Amino acid sequence: MDYTETTIKSENIYEGKVINLRVDSVELPNRRYSKREVVVHGDVAAIIAIRNNKIVLLKHFRKPAEEILIEIPAGGVMKGETPIDAAARELEEETGLVAKNLNYLIMSYSSPGYTTEKIHFFISDEIEISEHERDDEAIEVLEMSLDEIKEKIDNLEIKDAKTIMAYFLAKEYIDENN
Repeated sequence: MDYTETTIKSENIYEGKVINLRVDSVELPNRRYSKREVVVHGDVAAIIAIRNNKIVLLKHFRKPAEEILIEIPAGGVMKGETPIDAAARELEEETGLVAKNLNYLIMSYSSPGYTTEKIHFFISDEIEISEHERDDEAIEVLEMSLDEIKEKIDNLEIKDAKTIMAYFLAKEYIDENN
């Protein structure tokens, strides 16, 4: 069976610094019509940084969630930048750390029901302190063992989906490489 929806018309509703919003008029496989609201967002690079047998995490306030979250370092892929370059840049900017190696793991859509955003996951187990100082006072850098992360996931202290996914990716990577 063909599940494809054919776009008949696309209308840009809002253009912002971080996201754009468009409404697509689509024809469904059953020949009916519908509308799809789409948040257009660029790709994201997420980094699982392993340092001293612990995972580097960030603790900071996220306005859309209206709470302080614990997450892996991640950020947008800038125009003209590759995901691996973005991963290296974001790690250094957010944590003051540099990855000597970055290995690509997987790509995942963050929420394909309404956004175009893709997350590219990288892992590094060769982490050094950067020569440059990080300048964001509103981010606390943490290091946690896999057991500590699992406990925080189970206790709902880690709620970010990419970070929960990163836990399982890191566990598999560590199990395979030790």
